[in-house]
Amino acid sequence: MKAVAVLLVCLIGYVYSESCTNSVSECQHTSCDSSSELHCVDGLCTCTTPTNMACRTQQDCLNIADWDCPANRRHCIDNVCRCSRF
Repeated sequence: MKAVAVLLVCLIGYVYSESCTNSVSECQHTSCDSSSELHCVDGLCTCTTPTNMACRTQQDCLNIADWDCPANRRHCIDNVCRCSRF
């Protein structure tokens, strides 16, 4: 029963998450803390943590071995590797 409740809460969160097409100007209701920046990632308004690592593709970010960011949260945005904060 607990698993069903957790799944339901996650589903509701997903449905009510703010979506975007390609511009953060569409993200009116999403706010990030002072250590993060707002980006449109995979159609969702997302807070990301910037790094000092340059990239041209997402694969460049995936190739970084000593970065404490799971592979599924790594993105290359504006030629900088970023870790999304879902």
